[in-house]
Amino acid sequence: MRHIRDAKGNKDRLVPLPTATLMLLRRFWQVHRNPVLLFPNRQGGLKSAHLATTPLDRGGVQETLRKVAQDCGLKKRLPRTVYATATLPT
Repeated sequence: MRHIRDAKGNKDRLVPLPTATLMLLRRFWQVHRNPVLLFPNRQGGLKSAHLATTPLDRGGVQETLRKVAQDCGLKKRLPRTVYATATLPT
């Protein structure tokens, strides 16, 4: 179980961590082996990530996830707005 802080509705939750996700996180840690951070800052390159004292910045994570989603062919689904729903032909 993993503790998620300030989830939807600002509530804390305990959620199960899928085995595949745990294995992926373990493999990732084996690459950098930082003793404190799971996602260390890699400004000095991956070889010095084990020495990092700050986490990977949020913008870098978001950009990487965007590229991965694009490479996988995933597209963002936008919910229909009230205006778009109201103007649909009948």
